[in-house]
Amino acid sequence: MLGLNLLFRLGRWLLAEPLEDSGLMPKGYYRSQALAALEEDDFPESLRYLKLAGPPERDAVRLLGQLIILRLRLLKEQHQQRCQAVAELLQQGKLSSSSDCTQELLAEEQKAVALLGRYEQEALKYLG
Repeated sequence: MLGLNLLFRLGRWLLAEPLEDSGLMPKGYYRSQALAALEEDDFPESLRYLKLAGPPERDAVRLLGQLIILRLRLLKEQHQQRCQAVAELLQQGKLSSSSDCTQELLAEEQKAVALLGRYEQEALKYLG
């Protein structure tokens, strides 16, 4: 079984990867790759595969796009809650606002919210 799996991975590496960007692979392949990328929270890759999966008018593509948007919104909400929690701790005086660690944490959370928002807008734009 190990040999068959290795052969399959080698075949994918030699054949599928060069053909992926051409759009010549079956649409189901792109949908499955988009789901795999979504599972890994690789949103740029997931959006790339979504666009290759076909027109957004197709039900399967629309559903996949909605799953990506849902995941993006859930993650964005988590990061917004973290930002709010840090801000509340700063207001209560439990954290020092001059601390580099606190400022860095808040900046990273805000970057994450902005990045997830951009990915969400890209997906919404594609789905129309």
